[in-house]
Amino acid sequence: MSFLQPWMLWGLPLLALPIIIHLINQWRYQTKKWGAMMFLLAANRMARGYAKLRQLLILLARMAAIAGLLLAASRPLSSGWLGLAGGPPDTTIVVLDRSPSMQERPDAGGLTKLETAKIQLKQTLQSWKSNRWVLIDSVQRKAKEFHSIDALIDSPELTGSDSTANVPELLLEAVEYIRANRPGSTEIWLASDLRQADWNSGSAQWNVLRESVKQFPQSIRFNLLTFENTRTDNIAIRVTDVRRESGLQQQDELVLSMLLTRPEGISDSRTFPIQIEVQGSRSEIEVELKASSLEVKDHRVAIDRNLTRGWGSVSIPADSNLSDNRFYFVFDEPVPRSSAVLAQSDSAGNILSLIASISPDSTAKSEVQRGTLEQFRGLDLDSVGTLIWQGPLPSQNASVEITDFLRRGGRAFFFPPEPEALGNSTLDFMGVKWSGWREFDQAYISTWRGDQDLLATTRSGMALPLNDITVLRAATIEGNVTSLATLSTNDPLFAKVQSNEGLAYFCSTLPGSSYSNLASNGIVLYVALQRAISEGAESLGNTRLIAAGSSFLDGDETSWSRVAGSKESLSTEWSHHQGVFSASEKWLAINRSEIEDQSLEITASQLEELFSGISYARVTSSAGRVAGIVREIWRIFLALMIGALFAEALMCFPKKMTARSPVA
Repeated sequence: MSFLQPWMLWGLPLLALPIIIHLINQWRYQTKKWGAMMFLLAANRMARGYAKLRQLLILLARMAAIAGLLLAASRPLSSGWLGLAGGPPDTTIVVLDRSPSMQERPDAGGLTKLETAKIQLKQTLQSWKSNRWVLIDSVQRKAKEFHSIDALIDSPELTGSDSTANVPELLLEAVEYIRANRPGSTEIWLASDLRQADWNSGSAQWNVLRESVKQFPQSIRFNLLTFENTRTDNIAIRVTDVRRESGLQQQDELVLSMLLTRPEGISDSRTFPIQIEVQGSRSEIEVELKASSLEVKDHRVAIDRNLTRGWGSVSIPADSNLSDNRFYFVFDEPVPRSSAVLAQSDSAGNILSLIASISPDSTAKSEVQRGTLEQFRGLDLDSVGTLIWQGPLPSQNASVEITDFLRRGGRAFFFPPEPEALGNSTLDFMGVKWSGWREFDQAYISTWRGDQDLLATTRSGMALPLNDITVLRAATIEGNVTSLATLSTNDPLFAKVQSNEGLAYFCSTLPGSSYSNLASNGIVLYVALQRAISEGAESLGNTRLIAAGSSFLDGDETSWSRVAGSKESLSTEWSHHQGVFSASEKWLAINRSEIEDQSLEITASQLEELFSGISYARVTSSAGRVAGIVREIWRIFLALMIGALFAEALMCFPKKMTARSPVA
């Protein structure tokens, strides 16, 4: 419970006033022994217990009346679920999730989760007397101050986006604001649903957050406004593959593969149309969805032979979440899947080169440049999509070139040097370095991320055979990495580092038999490398398909023009909204990330673990609910005061005397 006028609570010692008055009245009378009274006292001995009880009840009623008056005057706040403590804070920080899942609505035309969160926060915090109002949202991701809660919530850019929210990163930004500005007591209000995609419960950032909060001397409290999974029959659509093929006469063909998904547990059959648009020309097909997913493979759309490069989209009818009903794509003539393998070890280099040369698509050509680390200087990175590096991490000069390579969209995959070659090397790349080798009897993979990235399940829903991987030796990865697969020894096997400079992957062991069975049981390593090669190949062509939130457009919006997409989004936020953009001969399609189509949520126990040691309170709301989540309850205490006074008046009435017959 919290109070808008907490200074009124200083009057609570007045609760002792009825007791003091009672004692004073008792002291007014002197006790005198008188023989005749002894018989009267004996006669009334049986009634003395009731009299004392009545006096005690009268005292309690008077104390309750005073308490009710003081509490009503202090204007208490409550909601039945949110146990706030203390008065209004010095600083209030609002952290807002604007991801696609927050645009879900249970009823057609109703409010989305995001709209509901804004209304509830505004109603709750309007009476909250805070000295500072700070906003951190999942698109801007930087702290921004406002003069009032109304100005904060009504900010025009707080609309839904197509980028995934990184909740631990947003909370760390709040911590950094507190560290830089040193406010007094601080309340952090986080509005988000519990999608695993946004909360990223396996991130090391949660450990940093918990340790950082514990170091602050001032009071910091987290209030979580979370939204339940409505489990509506929402359907999401995305394009999984698009390629251009030569056809007959004057027409070529665009070959599309599409994936439709909906929440698990909904299995009723549903038939609906898919509208396909290519450069303004529209066609339609009808599909039947019987399970939780449906893959439409190799649907062919005729296009003009002169149309070598362009864009299109697929869409389905409106449902409970409009953000996943459309998916944009771009197409061009195919480019080779070009990669370079530079290895210190011949055996490891040969295995990695063989894996890189076998394309999963028989129609796509794979080109592999094989060399040693010393041959890096002669490598033309502009013709390579993925760099596979085995050995000591790059030197400072090489790191600069590789960083530029990653910044333009290339991918790098690093494997450690052999134990005898590691030595005392202190080289690092993107804050990561190899620190030493460890030997195991037989380590296995205990946890991994199967929802996205290199080790995600296949499109058919099949998981990779990561349980079959065993590791005998692994190098230690030092640095702030995101683990994609963790060994039973708590060491990362596959990890990634992603920043504004690009994306790089790390594997802590080698494919040789004395290190692991990654080569003999080659499915996992093959899939991981080929997915990285596929991502890197996109940087070589004139068309690219990227996930919303990528830094590809950041700071360079002026050179791009929007061809398709929402016209309501600000130009500074184009990279966070779906659409098609063009610049000269280059075409770019932006869509929500693949993980956004999965409805996995973190559990209550996971939430407890994430906020372990941190003071927090949580409420679960639902889209469309506009009732305030915190309300004044002074009327309850005023009613308590009136009831106490009424009870005290009843108990003060004299006891009714009964007439007795005279004694003969």
